[in-house]
Amino acid sequence: MNKILKQIDWLLIGPFLFLSVIGILVVFSASSAFPSGAFGFLFRQSLFALLGILTVAIFDFFIKIKWLASPKLASIALGATFVLLAFARFISSRSAGTGAHGWIALPFFNIQPAEIFKITVILYLSSLAARRLDKSERQLNRNVQSKVVLPPAGKRYFGFLPSQIAFVLANLLLVLIMPDLGNSLIAFFLILLIVFASGVHLKWLALMLLTITTLYLFLPTLLNLLPASFLNGNFQARRFLIFLNPWPYSSSYSMQLINSFYAIAHGGLFGVGLGNSIEKMGYLPEANTDFIMSIFTEELGALALFLVVAVLMLMIGRMFYIAFHIKNNFGRLMLYGIGSYFFIQALVNLGGIIGALPMTGVTFPFISYGGSSFLISSISVGIACTVSREYSRQQARQKQASRAGAVI
Repeated sequence: MNKILKQIDWLLIGPFLFLSVIGILVVFSASSAFPSGAFGFLFRQSLFALLGILTVAIFDFFIKIKWLASPKLASIALGATFVLLAFARFISSRSAGTGAHGWIALPFFNIQPAEIFKITVILYLSSLAARRLDKSERQLNRNVQSKVVLPPAGKRYFGFLPSQIAFVLANLLLVLIMPDLGNSLIAFFLILLIVFASGVHLKWLALMLLTITTLYLFLPTLLNLLPASFLNGNFQARRFLIFLNPWPYSSSYSMQLINSFYAIAHGGLFGVGLGNSIEKMGYLPEANTDFIMSIFTEELGALALFLVVAVLMLMIGRMFYIAFHIKNNFGRLMLYGIGSYFFIQALVNLGGIIGALPMTGVTFPFISYGGSSFLISSISVGIACTVSREYSRQQARQKQASRAGAVI
């Protein structure tokens, strides 16, 4: 038992368990005003949490990093994701609220393929980039003395073949035309981050950051140039209209955001107490999913929100620390991708509920109600644990080598 406990990376598992428990409690509270009752949501979220813990345990103790690093496995995973996305877009029925596709209905829960895409695209790009980097390192070591120059294996763009780029973009396009603006933007940024982390020149990274910052700063100006008829024309465009100024539409389009403001203001620093939210009583739609952190802040306060964010950042920081120190290229890229996935997901969710970003319908990791989001997040933590185990072995080998050197 002690050996098993020592193997666990508690800086990954601890935050995961803490956030999962908080999620169960807050989902139960936020769902109390639903006509179907809160206990159904409590049961399903608890089931998702148990399945998530089991998934993390399987990855932590049984899955080897070399299995995950296989480009063939990653290609199959992304191909299966493409099939699910196509099924959700062209066969499944539209959402009654937004008119968007994106869900596949199953007997006990629904699948959102866009959530699956975010981890499979990280896996796909990381495996391809790691294989290229590993080959380059081996060739460099083999040919450094003879100075042999090997011909490039096909035309590549940012280190990837055109067919590989097209495969990724085809999946991304399906997410975009659901339409699912939030998940498509998150996936797009994850793709860019993996590409840059795989060795692209820093000038391209600087250009990307400058472009994103400029677009954000000038977004209100650009949106004001568009005709009001366009911004009022469809659900996705109205999100940008609300972002510009939600108050003129407080009884219609921006009712959700305005009530999110009220919930956060009502909670203050310390909250009104678990279960005592007013806004969840029919005033704030999606109270247990997209806007669950508004209810969380109303009931438990801004200080509790800061604590939850700090715990999530502890886990993300651990991922980035291992990524910076591990020698395994695949593990490094996966952890950069997974850590960025959690960070961007939380940032977009919190930015949406306070009006700093357009509302996108993105969930908060481990706390928002939903099987697809929770299980994919759990798989991500499980993969991170697998990489952490490889990092522990690397440290053990280095200690053994240093002891042997000291003896000599």
